[in-house]
Amino acid sequence: MTLACATCKADPNSIIAQAQDLAVLVMLGFLAIGMFCVALIVINFVRRQQRLAANLPQS
Repeated sequence: MTLACATCKADPNSIIAQAQDLAVLVMLGFLAIGMFCVALIVINFVRRQQRLAANLPQS
């Protein structure tokens, strides 16, 4: 499995290459967690705005 580009990829059987592959996966994991948190914040704002709009008296 190749996760890094050919320029910075070391010998596929070396420990450094395995560490690079794991580092890429860890960075993708942190990115996914961050994007999930941003999505939750946006969803929370939308739901809160909808509740506020539903409770406001119509003029």
